[in-house]
Amino acid sequence: MLTSVRRRFHASIRLALALAVAAAGGVTGWTQAPADPAAGEALFNIFVGSTPAGFERVRVVRTEDGWLLQASGQLTAPVPVDTRVFEAAYDAEWRPRRLTIEGSQAGIPFRLDSTFADGAATNALREGDRQATNEDRIDPESVLLPNSIFVSYEALAMRLAQSQPGQELPIYVPPRGLLSARIEAVGIQHIETAERIIEARTYRITFVDPSQPLDAEVWIDESGRLLRVSLPYASLEVARRDIASVSARLTTDPPHPGSERVRVEAAGFSLATTVIAPVDVPPPPDGRWPAVVLVPGTGPVDRDETVSGVPVFRQLAWTLADRGFVVARYDKRGYGQSGGRAESATLSDYAEDVRTMVRHLQRRNDVDRDRIVAVGYGEGGWIGLLAARRENRIKGLALLATPGSSGATFVLEQQRDELRRIGSTGDERRERIALQTRINRAVLGEGEWDGIPDALRRQADTPLFRSFLAFNPTAELRRVRQPLLLIQGSEDQLVPPHHAERLERIAQRRDRRESTVELVTLDGINHLLLPATDASPENPSSGSQEITPRIAEVLIGWIERTLSLE
Repeated sequence: MLTSVRRRFHASIRLALALAVAAAGGVTGWTQAPADPAAGEALFNIFVGSTPAGFERVRVVRTEDGWLLQASGQLTAPVPVDTRVFEAAYDAEWRPRRLTIEGSQAGIPFRLDSTFADGAATNALREGDRQATNEDRIDPESVLLPNSIFVSYEALAMRLAQSQPGQELPIYVPPRGLLSARIEAVGIQHIETAERIIEARTYRITFVDPSQPLDAEVWIDESGRLLRVSLPYASLEVARRDIASVSARLTTDPPHPGSERVRVEAAGFSLATTVIAPVDVPPPPDGRWPAVVLVPGTGPVDRDETVSGVPVFRQLAWTLADRGFVVARYDKRGYGQSGGRAESATLSDYAEDVRTMVRHLQRRNDVDRDRIVAVGYGEGGWIGLLAARRENRIKGLALLATPGSSGATFVLEQQRDELRRIGSTGDERRERIALQTRINRAVLGEGEWDGIPDALRRQADTPLFRSFLAFNPTAELRRVRQPLLLIQGSEDQLVPPHHAERLERIAQRRDRRESTVELVTLDGINHLLLPATDASPENPSSGSQEITPRIAEVLIGWIERTLSLE
C-alpha cells in the first residue's frame, strides 16, 4: 500500500462523475469567506457513473483548541471500502495534528495511524498481516486527503474559503503522496431545495502532480460546510444529502425572457417543466411555432441535463428558442421537482413521460401540433426511441451521442474503457468484467446472485437497471417510422463514434419513404458537446463550458428540411 498510494489517489480522481456546474470568473454574492464552519453532522451520498455507490456519515466537532473530523461509511466501487473509524484532528488554523483510519478495503482489514509535528508526518500502517511505518517531510499547512474517504474535504473546504484564485494549497495523501491544489476559479451557484435556496461557493481546482494534473470541484455552503466534491475526469461525485435529494435543483438566474415554469400532469404525479417561447423573433403567420421536447438520459439529472458541470439542455433550449422554436425541458420522474418514484421507473415509464410532454405542447396555442420533434441525449436517445415508436405526434427524432449497442453490452464496454483509463492490471480488469457480467446475468434473470456482495445487488437489482440492460436499440429502431438525425462527436470517449455508425446502418434498413436518417459527425467534439482538448478530451474544466453552436445549427437545418419549415 505504501508504494501504491499515488496510483490509487489518481484512480479515485479519475473515477468521477461531476454533475456540478463550475462558475468561472469572479465571485459575486459573498464578499467575505465564512469565519468558521458550523459544527454538526451531515450525510453524504457517493455516486459512481451516476449510480449510488456508497455513503458517509460526517461529524464536525469544535474542540477547545481546534477541530475534529469524524466519519464512518461504505463505498462499493471502484473498490469496496468499509470505513468504520475516521478521526482527523486539526488545530484552530486547520493544521493537521493526528489521523486515525480503521476499516477494510476489498475485504482486507487495515488501520492507519498518523501524527504530524514539526513538518513531519509519521505513519504506522497495518494492512492484513503486513505492517509498515514511514516518515515524510510535509508542509505543516497540508490538508489531509486520504484515499476513498471524503470527510477530509471538509478541511479542504475551510481552507478554500480563505483562499483566492491562483493560490496553491499543500495536500498530503497519507501515508505517502505530496501534491498541491491550485485554485483556478471561484463562482457562485444557487441550489433550490424543498426547504430553501442554498448559495454555494464553487471552487474549480487542479490537483498539481508531475505525472498528470487532475481537475476537481469543491462546493461549500454559506457557513463554510462542504456541499459537494466533483472529480470530473471520469465518474465520481459526493453530494450532501440535502442537495442530492430528488427535490433539489440548480436554478438559473436570470431566466430566459420567454421561459415559463409549468407543471404537466402525468400518471398520478406532475412533471416540473420549463417551456421557453421565442421572444423578439418574427412569429409565423398563424402564430404557431415548431416545438422541441428535450429528453433527459438516465442518472440523477434535472431539466438542464447538467453533465460534468455543463448544462447541456439549458444551453440548447436557449439557442433553439432564440431561433424560433418553443422548447420544453423537464425534471425526470422522481428527480428534481417532479413527482413520481424513480426507484420503480423503467425506460418504458420514462418514454410515457415524453409522450405526456408532447401532448402538453400540442394543447398550447403557440405550438404547431404537426411540427413537434424530440431530442434525446445519451441514453435519453433510447427513451426517445421508445416514445417515438408509440407516439405518432412526434414528427421527428434526433439522437445526440446515443449508444448503439444493447444495454448489457454497453455497460461492459464502458467498464472496460474505464479500467483501461485508470491503469488497472490485466488480472484486475478480467476480475471486474467477470463480476459485472455475473451481475448483468443475475439482474436479467439469466444467472444467480450467489457470491455477489449484497451491497452490489441492492445497487443493481432495480427496475431501471433491468430495463437498461435489456434494452436493444436495434429492435426499437426498426419499428420507428419518423425521420432520424444522429449527431455524434468525433472525440466522444464515453459513447464512441462507432455507436452512431451502427445506429445509422440499422436505420437505413427501414423501408418507409419518410423514414430517412442523417448522421452528422462533429470533428473535435466530445461527449459533453464541447471542443475536446489533447490534455483531457472529456474534461470541461480544460476549456470552454459552452456547448458547440454546431449542435443547434445541425439540428435546426435538419428540422427545417424534414418538417418543411422553409
